[in-house]
Formats: sequence, C-alpha cells, structure tokens
Amino acid sequence: MRLLQVSLRSLLLYSLILVLISIPISIFSIRQIINEEVDESLALHTNQFIKHIKSYEYLEDLEMDLRIWDQLSYNITLIPSEIISAGQMYETVSMYDSIEQEFHPFRTLSSVIIIKDKPYLLTIKMSLVDNDELVMALGIVQVILIVLLAAGLLLLNRSLSRKLWKPFYNTLNQLKAYELDKSESIQPEKTNIIEFDDLNKTVSHLTDRNRKLYLEQKEFIENASHELQTPLSIFQSKLDNLMQIPGLTEAGAVTILDLEETAQRMARLNKNLLLLSKIDNDQFNEIEEIDLSALANKLLSNLKPMADIDDISIQASISPLSIKANSTLLEVLLTNLFHNAIRHTNANGKVNVNVTDKVLTVTNTGNPLKMSVEKMFKRFSKEGNGENSSGLGLAIVKKVCDTCRYKIAYNFQDGVHSFSVTF
Repeated sequence: MRLLQVSLRSLLLYSLILVLISIPISIFSIRQIINEEVDESLALHTNQFIKHIKSYEYLEDLEMDLRIWDQLSYNITLIPSEIISAGQMYETVSMYDSIEQEFHPFRTLSSVIIIKDKPYLLTIKMSLVDNDELVMALGIVQVILIVLLAAGLLLLNRSLSRKLWKPFYNTLNQLKAYELDKSESIQPEKTNIIEFDDLNKTVSHLTDRNRKLYLEQKEFIENASHELQTPLSIFQSKLDNLMQIPGLTEAGAVTILDLEETAQRMARLNKNLLLLSKIDNDQFNEIEEIDLSALANKLLSNLKPMADIDDISIQASISPLSIKANSTLLEVLLTNLFHNAIRHTNANGKVNVNVTDKVLTVTNTGNPLKMSVEKMFKRFSKEGNGENSSGLGLAIVKKVCDTCRYKIAYNFQDGVHSFSVTF
C-alpha cells in the first residue's frame, strides 16, 4: 500500500468516525431546538386561548359549548378535569391523524384552567411531521456531504500521488535499474521539495561511494589473483626443472612431487577464492538459453577417467532440459557437484545423475556424513585431512544456487548421499 493511501485511509477513518458521531448529535440538537420553538408556540397559544375563553362571559351552557368546541377544533382539546390545580406538562406523543388517517408524532402542552369556577384540562397539540422531515433532510444532506468529501479526498490523493511523488518514483526506478558494474551515477530529478531533495542527494552520494568501493575491491581481487598466480606458475616451472636434473634421488623426487601437489592445491584455492569473490560481486550477469542435458553429459564424459581410477560406475538418466542461466555459473555448479560425488564415493561405488522436471539429482554411495548439513556448505569445511580438497566445492555450489535462486537440498539414506537442485 502506498504512503499517501495509508495517510488518506487514516484521515478518512478519522473523518468517518467524527461524522458518525456528529450526525446523531446534530440531529438530537436540532430536534431539541425545534421542540423548544414548538413549546414556546404551544405556550403562547395556550395563554391566548385562556385569555379569550375567560372573556366569553355570555356562554350559558358551558358543557354544550365545550362539546361543540371540541368537535370543531382540531388542535385544541378542552375537557372537564378532576384536578383543580396542576402545572403545565409538555409531551411528545404519537396520535392518530383523522385527516391523513395515520399515526403522526405530536407535541402537546397540557394545563388545567378554571372556567366559571370549574376545572378543565386544556390540551393544545402541534404536529411534528414537518419538523421530522426537516431533520431527515438535514441528515441526508450530511450523508451526501460525507460522500462528496470522501470522493474529493480520493481524487485529490490520486492527483497528488501522480504529481507530488513523481520525483520520488523516478529516483526509485533508477535505483531498481542500478547496477554497480554497469550503471553510471544516478541522476535524480530536481525538485522543490526539501525532503525529496535531501533524499536524492543522499542516494547519489551512497551509490557513488558504493560504486567506488566496488571498483576498488574488484581491482584488488583481480590484482591479488594475478600476483598470486604468477609466482605459483614460476614455482611449478622450477619444480619441473628440478625433476629433470640428472642424478635426482628417490627421496628428492618424492619431495618435489609433494611440493608440486601443494602448488597445484594453492593454485586451485586461489582460483576458487577468485570465483567466489566474482560471484559475491555479481559479475556473472549474462543470461542465455543453455541446454543443460548436453552440458551435463559433456562434463560427465570429462570426469569419467577420474571415476575409472577407483572403478566407480557413473549412470546417467538425463531428460532433455533447457534453462535460462549464466553459462559459467551453471558449468561451475555441475562440475563441483559431479566432482564432489566422485571424490566422496568409495572404490567400486556408484554415482547416479538424473535430470527430470527441472530437477537435477546427484547421488553417490559412501560413508555417512560426520559434520552437520549446515556446516557442509560453509567455506573450508571438509571431512578428514584430504590434501586434494580445498573445502570450497560445496560452498561454491551453495553460492551459485543462492545467486541464481535455485533450491538445493541434501539427504543421506541407506548409505547413499543425495544432492538435488531445483532450477
């Protein structure tokens, strides 16, 4: 949900609660004001009626006159009362309207008056139908105003979201497309809003600094790898020359071979560390359509001589599969998985490679794992003291899977190690 929508939702919710509370309060207040006006009118009519009725001294048959009056008068009722004195009493009652033939609300004022020394109950009523219709109309007007207010706020929010936040979204889109190894400095859109201007300056400074650090780190890794590889190559060349010296003793030859294996191990370690650094720096961005089946068969053929040394059989069931990936990373992933399976398979063991439904499964027979699964994918984690292992193979596999968003899983059951990668 967008920021303006969150603030607008809070504002609308507050306005809705406020209006819902104010509507009944307003209706109640208006009704009270109307009742007070009606009460004043009833009191005025009552006083006028009492003043006039007392002046009719010529009325001889008062009872008959009152019955005739009661039939002729619609809003005034005058009947004999047993109560001699009582105060005025206002009431809101529902009465049957003989004219409209339905019940309507009325406001009444009842009071006891004395006519020719006899108490009578005088009741004057006034219809509240028109007043209720007025209150209802005011309520409808308020509801309409609420709807117009909500619609206006929504339209205003949409307009502000497009205009006011345009610089922010431009900067955000540049950040999404920004790549350290390819992109130049971000050029935010100029704006008169102080907050956006501060944000753009901070983003530009941060991206420029990160790009500078990235280029420096990349240059350092490349230089370090080159500087390490050069003396290693010279060292291996010198060892080859020593092996060709006439009269070399057997002990000397063994020592030279050990040194050569150590040099080769250092070269592999340097190469693997450089590869991990390049993956960390996201230097493998080229994506292409790759025939995984053909690549897997090719790599297995290259590794077959290594498996034949210990009479390890390799069985492959590879269905046709093409995926979009970086060719270098995919080859590194498959090579390390196959090489790891062969290296950790006992003599006369088996290695199976299956590819079905975008899932690569590599299994091999071998001894149970002595370390935890979590530690197995850590750098420089290895079982035993194997000098030919750098402890980086599975770490590279895990790093490639994380970078390419592949899912890797490990399982050991009935003497069989199983690695599965879901593309």
